[in-house]
Amino acid sequence: MLVVLAAGLAVGLAVAVVRAGASRQPAGAGASARSGDDSSAGAPEPPAAALLRAWDEQRAAAYAAGSARMLRDLYVPGSRAGRADLRVLRAYAGRGLRVEGMRTQVLALRVLVQGPRRSVLEVTDRVADAVAVDGSVRVPLPRDGADTRRVELIRGPDGAWRVASVRPLRPLRNGAVR
Repeated sequence: MLVVLAAGLAVGLAVAVVRAGASRQPAGAGASARSGDDSSAGAPEPPAAALLRAWDEQRAAAYAAGSARMLRDLYVPGSRAGRADLRVLRAYAGRGLRVEGMRTQVLALRVLVQGPRRSVLEVTDRVADAVAVDGSVRVPLPRDGADTRRVELIRGPDGAWRVASVRPLRPLRNGAVR
């Protein structure tokens, strides 16, 4: 049964892995980030990368707590990506499971549009280190494959950035995406 749930999480995470944050700072225009790129070692983290990191940490906390409320607060009301993410969380919670240790690795990040209330990012990332937990039983979930998505973020009246939409981008033969 945990194998089926692991596959469900991988599919669900693929729908909404990339997100916006509850950071009060807007994503920086033209910011880009690549994890594991030694040329940026010691460089300050771009605002868009900090935004995503904070959002991902909040999402991981929602999954670890099994909290639909916490997860729902990360998305614009009515967001399809948010609904998909909630379905996955509820599937785990409905079986008495929590997902711990979920960590998102951002491999590439590019700001496409940046404004005071709306930002659009192109993000390549993957989820790693997630574990389904049922009491003392811990089952490592499969590592998510890297995907590139276009993520639209809306800044609410409370200053928090929330995901409005997530759209997969198709890789081209030369490795670029559209």
